[in-house]
Amino acid sequence: MRHARIGLLSAMIGNIVEWYDFALYTAATPLVFASLFFSSNISAFQNQIEAIGLFASGFIARPLGGIFFGALGDRHGHMVALRWTLFLIGGATTLIGLLPTYAMVGSLAPMLLLLLRLVQGAAAGGEWAGSILVVGGMLPDGPRKMVALALSQSGVAIGMVLGTAALWLVSHLSPADFLVWGWRVPFLATLPTVVLGVWLRSAMTDLKTTSSAKHMPRFPVWAIMRDYPIPLVRGIGLRLAENGGVYLITVFGLAYGHEKHVPDTLLLLALMIGLLADGISMPVAAWLAARWGAGRTYLSGILALALLIGPFFKLIEAGSTIAVISAFVLLLALGHAPTIAVEPFLLERLFPREVQYSGVALGHEVGAILAGGLSPLVAVFLYHAVGSVQAVTVYAFGLVICSAAALFFPCSLSRKSLSAASEMG
Repeated sequence: MRHARIGLLSAMIGNIVEWYDFALYTAATPLVFASLFFSSNISAFQNQIEAIGLFASGFIARPLGGIFFGALGDRHGHMVALRWTLFLIGGATTLIGLLPTYAMVGSLAPMLLLLLRLVQGAAAGGEWAGSILVVGGMLPDGPRKMVALALSQSGVAIGMVLGTAALWLVSHLSPADFLVWGWRVPFLATLPTVVLGVWLRSAMTDLKTTSSAKHMPRFPVWAIMRDYPIPLVRGIGLRLAENGGVYLITVFGLAYGHEKHVPDTLLLLALMIGLLADGISMPVAAWLAARWGAGRTYLSGILALALLIGPFFKLIEAGSTIAVISAFVLLLALGHAPTIAVEPFLLERLFPREVQYSGVALGHEVGAILAGGLSPLVAVFLYHAVGSVQAVTVYAFGLVICSAAALFFPCSLSRKSLSAASEMG
């Protein structure tokens, strides 16, 4: 149990650092990077496009990181990979806080920012899968394991809240101080947490979290696509409603509120409260999953997403403080928390031990590109093409249908039969 508690704490720290970085980078993209890291001789629109392009590069690097660190973890041990992922994510975030601006070094500034963003993305691609496998491998199936995996995911919500809040706090400095040094403080503040996380993971070297190397395929990704194509597709499908849904809420939801002239301060406050409700609801959802089953709990979450996405936009459009906060709290707590709470439990059962890290990482990160990376862009395109959020609601329904199909599609059609279908129910 001592090792299990250390493993859970290290997994939460890893998720906090990963999503603190994500939220911080997301908020800093329009407020800082667009103006400080690109030439002032181009239009503000071009600056924003270039900055968002750098932001998107992190998503592109995630599957590559999942492949690399998945193979490293399957062959040499999960903790070996996880020490590197946390070190690289936190190290890159800290170094961003030390980068020279375009005014100091010219075009070298965005190039260095791109390099660090790619490092962050690649390391994040191996962090999530390894952390949930370490936590899951320490405990037998049952309520305690469900809650432990869900608590590890609470680090996602905590990290996003802290990242958003950190930049919000320093934004109260004078504009000059904020742009000269204030924005750097939240990035540099990552370092102590990274040191603590790496130390905790170093203390876990004696845990047997790796499979025997002799059973490890030489090319795990090829082995997964060849022998376990259906589990891989199911893993990707399970991510669509969860990951696509949360980015519809947190990214397009903010853009829609801004479009409807809801104050940005209210939108950020509502998002932070909603993320807190999301994190608190995750262990509750896991407790229910231990009684209902992981599959039923996941299904309840995606159905809530389908039913509440329309009212979500109506509440934002209403514009009052209570309505906007309620929109984010209800959809994140009821539509996202039940899915992300049990998703680690569902994904780890799709693949056998010898390729588990690689399989979970590949399914998780490919799903992130198809859902998280694209859903805000698709939503913006649909909204402006149709002139209504009804098209976005239909898109959300499509994501829910795909994930429901992935939940119930039998794994026995894969080349190497698995028993995951019965366990996921």
